[in-house]
Amino acid sequence: MPGSVFATAALVDAIRKDDRRQSLDRRIEEARRDLADLQERRPAEAPDFVDQNMDSHFLNIYQMDALWNNLKGILIHRPYMKEIHKPATISASALVESLKRDYYGCPSDADLGGPARRRIDYEQLERAITAEELDKRMLYRQSQKPAHLQMESNSTEDLVLRFLDRAKFLPESDLPSPSFDEACRLMRKGYPRFTFRAIDPEGSKNDTTKLNRRLRALVATSDMSMRERIGRVCYNLLISAYPPDMHTYNTLIAAFNRSGHHTFAEALVSSFFHSRLLQPTPSTYVAILNHYKCTNNHGKFLRALACLTGTEPTLGGKIRRRHVKDIELSPLLQQWAADMRRRTQTGDWVWEHIPMTQPLVEEIICGLLHFKLFEQAVSLFLTSINYGLRLSMHTARLVLDGCVDALDWRAAVRMIRSITNSQGKWRRFLSTADPESKQLIAARMRALIDICGLHSASQPARRTTLTQLRIYNSKYAKFLEMMEQEAPLRPDSLALHDRFDGAKSRLLRLESLGKELDFVCKTTMSIESKLLYPHFSDAFRASMALHIGAAAIKRSAQLSEEIESLIAGLDIAGEEPSASTDRGRAEHVETREGEAR
Repeated sequence: MPGSVFATAALVDAIRKDDRRQSLDRRIEEARRDLADLQERRPAEAPDFVDQNMDSHFLNIYQMDALWNNLKGILIHRPYMKEIHKPATISASALVESLKRDYYGCPSDADLGGPARRRIDYEQLERAITAEELDKRMLYRQSQKPAHLQMESNSTEDLVLRFLDRAKFLPESDLPSPSFDEACRLMRKGYPRFTFRAIDPEGSKNDTTKLNRRLRALVATSDMSMRERIGRVCYNLLISAYPPDMHTYNTLIAAFNRSGHHTFAEALVSSFFHSRLLQPTPSTYVAILNHYKCTNNHGKFLRALACLTGTEPTLGGKIRRRHVKDIELSPLLQQWAADMRRRTQTGDWVWEHIPMTQPLVEEIICGLLHFKLFEQAVSLFLTSINYGLRLSMHTARLVLDGCVDALDWRAAVRMIRSITNSQGKWRRFLSTADPESKQLIAARMRALIDICGLHSASQPARRTTLTQLRIYNSKYAKFLEMMEQEAPLRPDSLALHDRFDGAKSRLLRLESLGKELDFVCKTTMSIESKLLYPHFSDAFRASMALHIGAAAIKRSAQLSEEIESLIAGLDIAGEEPSASTDRGRAEHVETREGEAR
């Protein structure tokens, strides 16, 4: 009898606990629905993930609309992938490099630091990531159902497996890696075991902040082997009570790229696009674009630009999307989709654009320069200036130095044409520069003017040349006056002009036009190859194949003739040295003897 009483009491207690648990679950679910409703009813004028006024780096809708449209134009009119992969360049000539340095006053890209000069400021990026993490005004996309939580667990498990698999191919080290083995053991035991952040919002945020701080320190340390570091990163991700959030991804992408371990950053970027439903923060695409720049992946870099503008049909920007059928059935969604400044329909989806910030714009410009898309970089740079963005002088110098060093004629023409049409805005931009930067920018602008063939040391620009380049003569004259007022030529630079300046200018312009001719030839071959696609008729494709083959044979014959003539010239030079060569050698020997004495 007492046993049955105890059993009945235990049963009643279990029923009460189950009722309390169900009640708590209902309250949590109601809270989630209320939060989702509030997020849906947020004002359409505010970006989805951040308050526009939280940082001076954020831009207004007019600036962002201009930048989005400019990026769309860049993606539409960009060169073919073959030309981006192997772009047309000037010849590798010591004479050309010397003339650029002496006549234009522009050192080569290698002398200026090369890719290291375009390297992102990781300290600034990490400070921005940390500031976003601590900002309480930011809103996030969180798991609301067990199915969501299970999907996040599976995605984290897949990410950890990628880390562990990549770590196995790292060079062997004498240092032990117990954390790597422990992470593998936890995976076999069924970790991770996440819970909902909504149960303890403040505690989950504090735990994730500590986790991110620890992960950043782990990747940066050099006191242990890389395999042990990866093991500790995986161990911390597995034992965490909550799934890694967007700040964790930002932290690890920036940290791995900074340490040079790009393969691990690639796993994170791939997980963000294909496995998670995380909502990007302002620094997310800065870190992603920097990653593609570090790995020289021009295709994915351009795809990320398409994500920014809502023109990527598969992945999108990960902010918000709605299917056209859902929009047709909902007046609220129709109102949302009607703002085509912020949204773009691509395929059957309407995609939300990624809000632009100054650091993001500067990273895009640096990436375009890195992939030698100089005309596109100039286009985005000029749009930013015309719409009042306060770009850094470092970015301006990168653009101008890159165009002059590459002798890029199209970029030079676009730069001069745009500035002559908006001189007031250019003057305001120069007003923020220090005297040294003004002088350097003015020197690069004069070099670009020379590359365009508008004016040289001996004669001013011809009216016919200005007309062909769609530049107004009166505006061009005012532009030269403005440049002289803002940064007049120094007396020492005027003294450098001599009777050979005309020849130097012509040689550099011929080199620039030769590069443009090479670009046209490459583009023509790309177009011809696309005419072989199956949607053309068989007869047309056959004739095009014969034409392409004949052109290739002709180029091969020309190359063979050039090689034969070069080899013949080397043989003649080796067998019968000329008298001038002998005289030069004798003078060289006498000079060396005089130095020895």
